[in-house]
Order: sequence, then C-alpha cells, then structure tokens
Amino acid sequence: MANDLVLMNDDSERADARRRAWQEIQDAVAPIVQELQQRVSDRMTKRKPIEQRWLEDLRQYHGEYDDSVDNVLKADKERSAVFVNITRPKTNSWIARLCDMLFPNDERNWGIEPTPVPELTRTARDIAKQAEQMEGQTQQVVDQHNQAVEAGQPGLPQQQLTRAAGMADVAQRLRAREKQAQLDIEYARRRCEAMQREIDDQLTESRYPARSRDVIVDGCKVGIGVMKGPIVNDRSRTMWVGSGSNYTLKRDEAVRPSFRRVSYWHFFPDLSAESMEDCEDVFERHLPNKKMLRRMAREIGFDKASVQELLKDGPRSATGTSDDLNFMRQLRMIEGTNKTSDAIDDFADRYVVWEYHGALEMEQVAKMVRALGRFEDAQRIEDEGDPLQTMMVRIFFCAGRLLRIDEDYIMDSGESLYSVWSFEKAELSILGAVGVPRLMKHEQHMLNSAVRMMMDNAALATAPQVVIDKEQLEPENGEWRLTPRKIWQRIKSRVASAGAREPAFETHFIQINQQFLAAIVEMALKFVDEAVSMPLIAQGEQGAHVTRTSSGMAMLFNSANVNFRRVVKNWDDDITAPIITRTYDFNMQFSEREEIKGDMKVEARGTSVLLVREVQAEQLTTILREWSVHPILGVGFRAYNCMRMVLQAMSINPDDILVSEEEYMQKLKAMAESGGKQDPEQVRAETQLQIAQMDAASRKEVADTNERIANIRAQAEFAKLAQNRDISLQQIEAMFRSNQDNLAAKVAVERMKTDSKERSLAAEIAVERQAAEQARAMGENPTGSGGAISMGAQPIRQSA
Repeated sequence: MANDLVLMNDDSERADARRRAWQEIQDAVAPIVQELQQRVSDRMTKRKPIEQRWLEDLRQYHGEYDDSVDNVLKADKERSAVFVNITRPKTNSWIARLCDMLFPNDERNWGIEPTPVPELTRTARDIAKQAEQMEGQTQQVVDQHNQAVEAGQPGLPQQQLTRAAGMADVAQRLRAREKQAQLDIEYARRRCEAMQREIDDQLTESRYPARSRDVIVDGCKVGIGVMKGPIVNDRSRTMWVGSGSNYTLKRDEAVRPSFRRVSYWHFFPDLSAESMEDCEDVFERHLPNKKMLRRMAREIGFDKASVQELLKDGPRSATGTSDDLNFMRQLRMIEGTNKTSDAIDDFADRYVVWEYHGALEMEQVAKMVRALGRFEDAQRIEDEGDPLQTMMVRIFFCAGRLLRIDEDYIMDSGESLYSVWSFEKAELSILGAVGVPRLMKHEQHMLNSAVRMMMDNAALATAPQVVIDKEQLEPENGEWRLTPRKIWQRIKSRVASAGAREPAFETHFIQINQQFLAAIVEMALKFVDEAVSMPLIAQGEQGAHVTRTSSGMAMLFNSANVNFRRVVKNWDDDITAPIITRTYDFNMQFSEREEIKGDMKVEARGTSVLLVREVQAEQLTTILREWSVHPILGVGFRAYNCMRMVLQAMSINPDDILVSEEEYMQKLKAMAESGGKQDPEQVRAETQLQIAQMDAASRKEVADTNERIANIRAQAEFAKLAQNRDISLQQIEAMFRSNQDNLAAKVAVERMKTDSKERSLAAEIAVERQAAEQARAMGENPTGSGGAISMGAQPIRQSA
C-alpha cells in the first residue's frame, strides 16, 4: 500500500513538472504566436472585398441574383425574376476542355530531361571531329611514306613519322574519350527515365490528376486554384503482409510524397505578392472537429498538452469571431442547403487551426527552439545564423497556443509547398485573378435584363388592358377581376356631351416587342462567346460554322484552341513545372534509390496535347507512310515512336497492339541481316519503285487539295449567285452536284494516268531485272534498255 502511494506521488509530480515546463514554453513563444495571429487577422480583414467578389461569382454560377437586384425584383411581384444561367454551361465547358487537355488518359503532360546530355553530346561530337582530323593527318603521312618507299625513293624523315605516331596515339585516346562520353549520355538518360517513372508512380498513387481537376474547377469558377505538395507527413500507407492464411495489416513507413487541393477560402498568401515566387509567407486555415483534431495531432505530431487543453476548453474558445466564417453561411445560402441566417451554427463544433509557412528571424527561431527544451539546437542556430538571413519554418497554432514548430523546413530547397494557378492573371496580386463568371458578368446581366423584359412584355401583351366604368357596371359576385364567363350587371347608362352613349368596357392592347428583344438576347449570347473565348465550335456544336471538309473543321478547331493554349500555358507555368520540380527535389532529398538521382530539368508539355486528335492521327499516319520509306528522310525518322503516337491519337493503348521497342529493334536487325544478301540492283530497283509510288501519292494529294479548293470556291460562287439572283436552294444544290461530278471525272482521269505510270514503271523494272539475270547467265555484262530506271552498262574489273 505504501509503495502504491509512492508511485502515485511520483506520477503526480512528473505530470506537474510537464505542465510547468509546457507553460514555460507557451509563455516564451506567446509573443511570436501573437504576432502571427495578428498578421493573419490583418490579412483576413484586407481580403474581405476579394471574398465578396468570389461570392458574387458563385451566385452567378449557381444562377442567383445578388442582393441588390434580388431585393428590387422581390419588391415588385409583377416583374419577372427569371435567371437564364448561361454562366454554368460556359464554365463547365472550360472545365471539361481543360481537364481533357491537361490530363489525357494515355500520356503525361510533363517530362524530365537530363541537363548534362546536350553538353555531353556536343563534347562527344567535338571529340569525334578532333579524332577524325588526327586520324586523317596520320593516314596522309603514312600514305606519303608508303608511296615513296614503293617508288624506290627514301621515305619521310623519322621525326615526321614519330610525330605521326604521336597523332595516332592522341586519336586513339580521343576515341576512348568519345566512347566514355557516349556511355555517360546513356547513363544519364537511364537515370532520367527511372526518375520519370518514379515520379509518375508517385503522382498516380497520390491521386494527383484527381486533385488537379478540383484545382481546375476552382480556377474556372473564381480565378485561382491552389495545390499543395509534396507533403511529407501525410497519412502513411498500410499494406497486408504475410502468407497463406496468416496476413496482418502493417503500416508502410516509407516516405512518400502526397498532394492536396487547398480551398481558396482557407488560403491566405501575401496580398502584395504578384506570384508565389514573390510571396514571403502563407497561412492556411484548417477547420477540424474534435475527431479530426486528434487525427491531425497523431499524423503531424502536435504537442499533446496543447491538444488536451484545446479539447478541454472546447471549440467555442478556438473558433474566432462569427464574421471570420461568414462566407460559410453565404455559401450555404447560395447552394440552398440552409436559407436561414444562423447557418454558421453548423460550424460551432470546429476549431480554427492555422498553419504558417514562411520566414522568421534567426533569433526568433532560436528562442522558440530553446523554449521547446532543445538548447543545443538553439545554440547552433544562434552560432551559425547570419543576422541578414531568415529561416523557413512551419508552425501550427490554435487560439494562441503553439501546437508544432518545424525549424528544419520540409524541403531543403526552401521553396514553398503551395502553387497557385490563375485562370486570368491579375496585375498586382495573386488573389486578383478572375474566372469565367467574372469575365462574362456584364454579358450575363445583359442577357438576364433582355429576357426579363421579354417576359414582362409578353405578360402585358398577352391580354388587353381593360377600362371599366364603375358607374355603369358592377360585378355580380362583387369582385372586379376579369375571369372567364363572368357576369356583370348594368347600373345605369351614361350619355356623353355629344349625345353618344359611352361604353362600359374599353380594351387597350400593349404592343409586343419580342422580335427586338430577341435580337438583344442574340447579341448578348455573341458577347458571351467573345468574353470567355468559348464559341460553340469549342463546345462540340458546329453552329453557324458549316463546313463540308475535314480540313475546314481542323482549321476551326485549331482557331478555337488558340485561347486554350494561353490558359494551359498558365497551368504549365504555375502548377506543372513547380509541382514536378518539387517532387524531383523531394526524391533527391528523401529517396533511397540511388539509380534515379541525377542532374535533370522539368519540361511542361500541356500545350503539346491541344491538337485535335483526329487531325493529329491523320497527319501522323501520312508522315509514317511517307517518311519511313524515304531514302533521305527515313535515316533520321523514328518509326516506332511515330507508331505509338498514331495509336495514342486514336485513343488506343499502344501496349495492347505494339511489341516492345527492344523486340522491334531485334526484328529490324534480323531483317537487315537477311536483306544484306539481296542483289544490289534489285534493292536499287525496289527503291526506285518506292520513290515513284511516293511521287504518285504526292500528286494524288495535290489533286485532292485542288479538289477541296475548287469545292470551296464553288460554294462561294453559288452563295454569291444566290444573293444576286432569285434562285431556289434545290437549283443551287443541283448546280453544286453537277460541278462536283465534273471535278470527280477530272480527278479520276488524273488517277488513271498516275496508275498507268506506276504499272509501266513496274513492268520496266521486271524487264530490266530479267534482262540482267539472262546477261549474267551468259557471262555478259548487263546493259540497260534506256528506260526510266535503266541501269546502263556495268563493266566488270578483272583482277591482276
């Protein structure tokens, strides 16, 4: 019993000691936390106009009027309050197109290239050139010496021969250096490919494409989207380990990067920064409940004593003012989930935890580390710190309490973990970017005003305005409203001064102006297309752009893609390049795989997938058909890569059809070895036939192009004719078909001529080959027939 009392006293004393120590830490860091709290409060106040703009954009996206217009419409019940929401389909079209362009299913929108390869390639080329010059000079000296000896003359002096031997030795060493440079190039490329596969796996595992699509949605709606990563201390992955029927769930402690979309409502950067490169620090707001706070404490490593105090005091003490979360009440009202003003009570159980990424003075960091009891680290920071330098830190705090401090920033590069994508960039601030609703705000208002006028005018013009003389009539039921089959009773008749009896009823019709108002609506829709650069052709509808040829459609699509390229380039610069670069830095810092590390650079390729896939497939097929057999272009042509790109453009997985590149190269090598036994004259004849076929195909393509141009001109002439004369559509179609038939006949004649030339050439090749074989069989030299591929006489040299 006495021992139990001693243990209880010891535990109580240790607990009291921990509480006193933690209180000392809180007192020491309180000024710094208070300064951070004041700084973020100031940013929240200055950001109110931006948040108001976001709310207006979201109201427009959801098809609701702002308060000023809504109050005016509600005050007059007779006025139309219709909202023709063209903002949502335009915004969703931008979202769909960007998601499809930036994240295709079968290829990456980024790449990694080894930075030393171009330098190594130039070095190897220079070395090879020097070696070739040395070898040529050496061979020239040797030839001169041998010729002199064979002619019975004295050879070159020994000194000159020694110098030539020295040059030969230098050339040999240069060839060795060239070989080593080629090995270094291949080694760098293998490391680069391994790093690219590693990053690709990490992005796929962390669901980076899905997070990015959420960021695209944010950017298209309000103008900015925020991506955070790579995050190191995210929830670790679990996996089943064991064999047979004995499996256990274990946690994988390997360090892996993860990425997260950050809500722009909770993102507080430096408002004066024009880009993230200029941003000094960032605050991120978290709104966890008690369960989420406990999970954050475990995963991130919050101080247990501070978390216990927060849980004990409750969320009310750590929520802040109701005005800070007023946007949540507005969002609930916009989305229709809660139309009352007390929607903020739904978040009364949430804590407000702030995460700070930024720079602190060295003495501030040393003071905080010393307060945490790490005296040696604090002394090291003070000794090594430069008064002119700052240190990147990450700090978590809530309600004035410090939860965690990382004086060693996550990334050794010191780069911020946040990347911000701007749909339409602002002039002076990151948060000043605007999205699709803001770009078409006035056009949407114009459209709504015109439609409301149409509805009001239609309501007034539907029935006449009735004037009733109440001294002559009264309703039988006592109500003065006009209804069907209503009975009126005459009281007395009134006679005008002229002696004529005045009518008891008079009707006046309001003029209907639907035609003029419809023109305003049509004008507003055109203005919307111009404002957001989203014509109907880009939404999948042909609209007024009627074309009869695939080339015309391709030109229209490419024209529509011009503005998409500009927005996609913003994504490449703001998201792809920073995220992939930080992931590369992450692997260089944390990965245990040495075979993936090296000096590399990131290349964003978002704009390279913007071509229309059907047009791209057609172009690639033409290139593959013509260049692969060309005697000059084929030398520098990568046929295998072109085949993969053709299948990708057709949305077909190349791995399901093509063999591997290694197997392809082995088959090519086997074909080359077997082809080396062919008759050179036969190879030459076949090459000539291929060239003739390519020439015929080229003439055919020119003929097709001329046919398309003639069709376009004919359409233009027929349209002009239809305007100048009174000709029916059927007559124009008949004239057009007749013109097409004439063109088709001419093209058929040209094709017959081309086919005839090909058959003549093939027949001549066969005759030449047969004559050459007969001449050799008779021991004679084959001579040509004088045709297009005549080989001519081939003299045989006799050996001495």
